Amino acid sequence: MAKNIFIAATGKDVGKSTISFGIISYMLNKGYKVGFMKPLGQRWKQSKWGKVEEDVILIKEIFDLKEDPKDMNPIVIEKGYTEEYISKTIKPNLSKSILNGYNNIAKNNDYVIIEGTGHAGVGSVLDHSNAKVASILDSKVVLLAKGGIGSTIDELELNRKFFERRGVEVIGVIINQVIKLKIDKIEKSIKKYCHDKGLNLFGIIPYSTILGNPTLGTIIEELKPEVINDTDERNIVVDNYLVGASNLKEAINFLSQKSGNNLLVLPSDRIDLAYALPNVYELKEFDKTRIFTVLFSGNQKPDEYTLRLLKEYNVNLLWKKGDTFSVISKLSSISIKTRPLDNFKIDEIKNIVTGNINIKKILKYFGKPNIVYGKFQRIKKKGKTLLIKIYKYLKNLLGF
Repeated sequence: MAKNIFIAATGKDVGKSTISFGIISYMLNKGYKVGFMKPLGQRWKQSKWGKVEEDVILIKEIFDLKEDPKDMNPIVIEKGYTEEYISKTIKPNLSKSILNGYNNIAKNNDYVIIEGTGHAGVGSVLDHSNAKVASILDSKVVLLAKGGIGSTIDELELNRKFFERRGVEVIGVIINQVIKLKIDKIEKSIKKYCHDKGLNLFGIIPYSTILGNPTLGTIIEELKPEVINDTDERNIVVDNYLVGASNLKEAINFLSQKSGNNLLVLPSDRIDLAYALPNVYELKEFDKTRIFTVLFSGNQKPDEYTLRLLKEYNVNLLWKKGDTFSVISKLSSISIKTRPLDNFKIDEIKNIVTGNINIKKILKYFGKPNIVYGKFQRIKKKGKTLLIKIYKYLKNLLGF
């Protein structure tokens, strides 16, 4: 039976898939046979395998894993799924689906990486929280949190306790997206917390703009604008969102201060700024600034002359119907995910995970699960877990 580990987090968009991806890449490079599964999938896509969680699609395609995506993601939570589940008197056996998927993956691999969804309690509405899934698969947990001190430790402890109540051991933590200037201070506090709770600190990952910002392709997929001109740069990471809302002089001065690959949100009626864009690149102030995409907002597309003028300067041109505020709001709410074509992000994940996490130490904690299948056996296991908790409580209380 393959050994496994469960990658959990204190919330969504903390970086579970980044960690899973980096660990799998490392292990495959070392010659290990590794499988991957995400039992509950909330962000699914229609694929050649049917409806599958997008992280499963990414990892299967990048690493050419042979397992069936239906095993890798046995539960796809579509719109209306939870309401339908709640309304049913006789519930579907989700545990069986998860166990069947896991067994099909485990039989052909030496290790299985299991990735949760959201925080420890997500899935409770389906009677299958992350903590319960980890318990069913008898997995130990690596818990991931965003960089910080007070709120980070609060969230770590809240989630650790949730797993503990299910009899699941959290073996250590990883802190992600830490501002480089704050790494030493945060590391000192997190080390103290880990020491007090008997946890390992497996690593602290600095914030990466490459991973923290979306690619143009992600923006197009999520926002679904009309693509007027495509320069085949969808895997480029957008460094800044800029809004052309001020007068021409102020706007040009502001734009010149933003280096990197920038996306400019421009109301369709701001033809003054649109006409000025081809000329600003001649200014020396723009030697480090590139506006490679213009996203027009408004109820009507810009006129043909404006579009033709910008196309000549090899700029991606998009149009999203709606006022500028609503377009910016939708941009800001985009969930940052890595796609199979995002080469810059994929290379960054491999480098940043292997360079900042002690994967060798994590490998020592992979365990062979003692999975319980029958109802009587599960009750017996719960009783054993309860007795262990009582023993630990009395031990601490009486000091022996």
